[in-house]
Amino acid sequence: MNNPAPSEGKGDGSFEGVEFSGQETVRPTPDILDALERDYPLEASIADLVDNSIDARARNVLIRFIRTKRKLTSLCIADDGDGMTATGIRLAMQFAARRAYKSRDLGMFGVGLKTASLSQADSLIVASRARAGEAVGRRWTKAGIKKHDWQLDILTKRSAETILGHNWGTLGAIRKGTVVRWDDVYDFDRLHTGLDEYLESAKTRIKNHLGLKLHRFLSRKQVRIQIEVEESDTGEVGPPSQVLPMNPFPPKDLSGARGFPKDFVVRFPNVGNVTMRGHIWRKKSKDEGYKLGGGRVADHQGFYFFRHDRLIQDGGWCGLIGTNEPHMSLARIEVDIPDTLRGYLKVRSNKAGVDVPATFASAIENARARDGSSIEDYLKTADEVYRRRGEQKPRPLVAPGSGIPAEVQKVLENQDVRFVRGRKCSIGWSKKKGLGFIHIDQENRKIILNDRYRKMLLRGAHGGGTDLPLLRTLLYFVFESLLAGQRIGPVERMRLEAIQASANAALKLEAQWAGV
Repeated sequence: MNNPAPSEGKGDGSFEGVEFSGQETVRPTPDILDALERDYPLEASIADLVDNSIDARARNVLIRFIRTKRKLTSLCIADDGDGMTATGIRLAMQFAARRAYKSRDLGMFGVGLKTASLSQADSLIVASRARAGEAVGRRWTKAGIKKHDWQLDILTKRSAETILGHNWGTLGAIRKGTVVRWDDVYDFDRLHTGLDEYLESAKTRIKNHLGLKLHRFLSRKQVRIQIEVEESDTGEVGPPSQVLPMNPFPPKDLSGARGFPKDFVVRFPNVGNVTMRGHIWRKKSKDEGYKLGGGRVADHQGFYFFRHDRLIQDGGWCGLIGTNEPHMSLARIEVDIPDTLRGYLKVRSNKAGVDVPATFASAIENARARDGSSIEDYLKTADEVYRRRGEQKPRPLVAPGSGIPAEVQKVLENQDVRFVRGRKCSIGWSKKKGLGFIHIDQENRKIILNDRYRKMLLRGAHGGGTDLPLLRTLLYFVFESLLAGQRIGPVERMRLEAIQASANAALKLEAQWAGV
């Protein structure tokens, strides 16, 4: 007879004196695999496998659909990473077996390869070879797991060699690396028509997803990812399609507000600090990073959480704002989760999002930037940019040319002023009849100053190609729009006449001051 185990206290306070008579082990049955058949999109599953390739230091990753004329048969992910030994591949195929992760690895829970694969297909084959090692291979099938209670199929060396020795495009025959193959893919089994249309749609979804989730790796050319289709009947392979980085944050010239991006320090009491970077897009930007593959741009607002440079969550306000509002469409906040906060900002096992604690929103509200501004100020600015009419993009100017000091031109360039290509204007002195001081040659984009006033204005100073620099600079900005080729209408002509009359009156005052 078992002696009662001692009470372990009050628990949650509802009951006292709870006693235990012993322990028993209850292992999960293979039917737990049915829980994998959840909403886990194809592109997200592939991303999990590419994460493994990056951890294996692969420089190239190939995603290949295998088809016949009538149907799709398999999907493969091949890489030129470090590869695995027999011990390594056994560990990789074991559910929830955590290898010794490096400090910047993307793997976390030891389930990605298996759950990602068996949520999409009934059969998972992995063939691999480490440097100077033998080819090894293993297979899981859902039917085999259920029938034989977690028995793993071991591929013969010859079968593993055959898989690795296949022509994998730019990778060629793999001497070091890994191939993952899915057979009996659920999506493929349900596909009876429109094979080409499905492939194009699938490739687009995969490129958009990987381009976004792995954009930092792709931008610094740490890894190259390509997608191909192979016809198994003929061995022909279609042209590769490359995954390009899709940065969800605006480059400097597409920022919607001055002073952004801006860093905010968030203090989580008793946990630590995190710096979050607030970005504001320019309204109605045409950039792919703004549109992120299409759909409603408003769905892309909010927090973008990264772990070890891999994007985990793309959008959503985590309780800071109730719902996605159109006027917040331009606001995106970039957050790199430090390892010290991984227990506070918890990454979900499928890497589809981050779970934050109930205190998250209040901590964000108290965040401050170096200039003292708050997240509320940031959101207000994003709202104001959204509500402005049209895209906030200044008209390009006719570039200053001869007669305008080079120092002035340099300052304009440093201010990121955009100029009309191939056009420059000039300012210079010339003898003119009459008393008029300023003459505009719109066709040749010239501002001509009446030479009869030059000596008086210089007051004995030596003249030159850029004399009276302040006057020249002011005249450039006054008349630049006319030099850009805009038509001189009645209103603009009246303005010019008023400027001319005012300039002549000012010249008389100059003459009095000069004693001329």
